[in-house]
Amino acid sequence: MIERIWRVVRLHYVSWRMSVLLPWLILIGILLVNMIIWYLVRYSAGPNTHMDTQYTGSIFYLFIYQAIVGIQLMSLSFSYALGLSSTRRDYFLGTALWVLVHAAQFTVGIVLLSYLEQWTNGWGAGGHVFQTIYFGTGSLGARLFTVFFAMVGVMFLGSIFGAAFVRWRAFGLYALGVVLVAALLGAAALIGLTDSWAEVGAWFAEHSTVGVVAWSIPLTAACAVIGFLALRRAVPRS
Repeated sequence: MIERIWRVVRLHYVSWRMSVLLPWLILIGILLVNMIIWYLVRYSAGPNTHMDTQYTGSIFYLFIYQAIVGIQLMSLSFSYALGLSSTRRDYFLGTALWVLVHAAQFTVGIVLLSYLEQWTNGWGAGGHVFQTIYFGTGSLGARLFTVFFAMVGVMFLGSIFGAAFVRWRAFGLYALGVVLVAALLGAAALIGLTDSWAEVGAWFAEHSTVGVVAWSIPLTAACAVIGFLALRRAVPRS
């Protein structure tokens, strides 16, 4: 069984250029573009001009990309894996293990870059891509915890869509998207009708990023269970 699980893990790494190399290349490209802009602004403003610290939301691109990777994992490899004599349980466990390993690799890279950014005073320009107020300003443990579980969460969320596509094809994908949008709109409407936006903001402020990510872990587990249940009766298709 362990051998079959590792076979699935290795199968997912066949497309490592898409899942590992490409997101890093794009993120480094974003960093370089930001650095050029920061230096141009500082040069134009003059050496004695005080400039506030520049934060960007570029790091969130990586999480969105990994959610898409979670969708593509199953749609691209499910049928092939079962053709190699993997069971649905083996495939799910191998995919879950790959998600954990993959997220750990990116977490180490992001955290190291956040410290490098901190030690160089924002790449010498006071800018921040990795050392953000969301992920990269706390202790080492806090940074590792928030980045890792946030990435695992978005990948398992994406895997639900992948499992829905494998099970019900395009209809399942669209239906799940409609359900998710309806749930988000319903939650927003409920908060608005009860005039609870202030309480929601206070909750996020009280629990900080670590607390919010910790509360998301049960949702991540629920996503994993839903994905597994969808795969149990999925039919491999060419």
